[in-house]
Amino acid sequence: MDAKLLVFFFAAYLFAGCNSSDGDLYEFDPVNYSGDEIMLSELIDDISFIPLDTSILIDNINIVIPDHHTYYLNSRTGILAFDRSGKLISQLGRFGRGPGEYIFARNFCIDEKSGSLYNHADRTKTIQVFSRTGKFLRSFTLNEYPDSFINSINFFNNNLFINCFGYDSPYEWIVYDTLGNIVKKQKRHLPEFTYNYSGGIESYLFENRVTYYNTWSDTVFSVMPDLSEKPALIISPGTHRHPRGNLSVEQVLEQKYFGFHIFETKRFYVMRYFYDRKYYMAFIDKNGVRDFLNIYEVNERAQPVSGIKNDFDGGLWFFPESYYEENGNEYLIGIQNPHEIIAHAATDEFKNSNPKDLNKKELYKKLAESLKETDNPVLILARLKSK
Repeated sequence: MDAKLLVFFFAAYLFAGCNSSDGDLYEFDPVNYSGDEIMLSELIDDISFIPLDTSILIDNINIVIPDHHTYYLNSRTGILAFDRSGKLISQLGRFGRGPGEYIFARNFCIDEKSGSLYNHADRTKTIQVFSRTGKFLRSFTLNEYPDSFINSINFFNNNLFINCFGYDSPYEWIVYDTLGNIVKKQKRHLPEFTYNYSGGIESYLFENRVTYYNTWSDTVFSVMPDLSEKPALIISPGTHRHPRGNLSVEQVLEQKYFGFHIFETKRFYVMRYFYDRKYYMAFIDKNGVRDFLNIYEVNERAQPVSGIKNDFDGGLWFFPESYYEENGNEYLIGIQNPHEIIAHAATDEFKNSNPKDLNKKELYKKLAESLKETDNPVLILARLKSK
């Protein structure tokens, strides 16, 4: 899911302008931020693994969205729905140019009440609607769709929240109803400018609000149920950030700060970013009790090859991709490839490990024995501690 980091490495150099007067907001300063390295057992009290069946082979999962008893994900094979045991339920749409077909499926969201899935098809003005079982229901056109790309899409209070992307967009976001009619538009906060680099951080839902970040601004905003905005977090301005505008090759090579991803839990803001030639994962404690900071590495495709050290069951490092809450519990979702799990279980490091939960270590061993290297990826559900 972090393959897009490669694009960011050359393109997503962030943030300048739009200072906030909200002095009570937390200001994240990547230059001076510090914290202890976090271990998995400090975060979670349970972990489970869901091998995805191989009815359809999956390449490079981009998004995982849980809904009731289903996990929806997209990859180069399209949008797929799996049950909680990892069994394929349906493929939503298929590749093509006809009704209910798409060439590219990057952004989608779920109406949890009806089970309808809304897919932004092929970076056009078209939204396709599918049932929970994969049946194509209808499509509609977004009115006044901005020329810039859609950065992300969320189903929010029975409407579609479209987070805009691009220096030339007149709006930060547009809310549409499920027929494509505009409910509200938020004008851009920054003056117009041109650029030769770009980047976008996906908006996310948390506690009945949607939070988004315009990567050229200082301020992370939350949109409330009445569609009003409130500042949520400040990204510190300074020389560690690139300015808005066209960058020279020399400026690109300065390796300044840029962000990849942000989400939150009840306890933390979690941010992934690059600064001074290193990749960081920050766990910012909302109550100021204890912050954490981990360094991780990526491969030539800008995919993570390390993460949070797993002292819970002795398994492979854990890399949180997304978050959800269900039945009062909070979960982080990770993804691992079978060949990585198999290889790790065969190491002396795993065999000699003494993790917090030895029963879970045994289950990890059995998981590795049940997998083939060519199997589909494995979803990892890590349940966060309640306190």
